[in-house]
Parts: sequence; structure tokens; C-alpha cells
Amino acid sequence: MVRKIGLCLVLIVCYCQSATAEGRIYQHDPEGAHCTLWDNLRLVWPQTIMGREPAKCRRKAQQPTKMAVICRLSNQYIDKDTGSRMCVYRRQGRGDEEEVVSLSPSLSCQRTYSCQKDD
Repeated sequence: MVRKIGLCLVLIVCYCQSATAEGRIYQHDPEGAHCTLWDNLRLVWPQTIMGREPAKCRRKAQQPTKMAVICRLSNQYIDKDTGSRMCVYRRQGRGDEEEVVSLSPSLSCQRTYSCQKDD
């Protein structure tokens, strides 16, 4: 009986503690971004001192919002006024709007293509 009461008290104390959460927002720093492509072609002697120079960064990382995203075909129809095929694409991601591309009626729409993300 005493063990049951002790167990109940321990469970009550464990579940009654409050928890707090902290939100952080990170900003992209182009100078502090990691390197995605290194220059590994080193100069050889006598151009440098024994060919020992540090590798240089050729390309820094980009923000995910600046990179291209995938647009997927969601609908296609023939416009009655112009007679052209209208391809409606939906951008990858949440809450992004649609993009409409006009083509010749004899061509078919691509299923996916790489499009720029709008900011």
C-alpha cells in the first residue's frame, strides 16, 4: 500500500512540472556560409614555395530560398482565345502559388522542371 502511494506521488510530481520552449531565428550570413566547392588544383614549385598553399573556396553555400525548386504539372488546358496550350505548374513547398506557361498547341507540357523560388 505504501509503495502504491509512493509511486503515485512520484508520477504526480513528474507530470506536474512545467516545460518551457525557446524559439530561435537564424539569419544567413554569406561570409560565414560553409564552402560547397574547394579549389584543389594547387600550383607546383617554383610557382609557390614547395607547392604548399592553402586550398581556396570556389563556391559558398546559398540560402535555400535562393535556390531553384521543382515545379510539377498540375493542370493543362487549351485557351479558347489564343488557341495555345496553357500548362499550370505548382511550385514545390508550402503555400507557394501556381505558375502558368503558354505553349504551342502541338507541344505537350513537361511533367516537371526547375523554376526559381519567389521571395
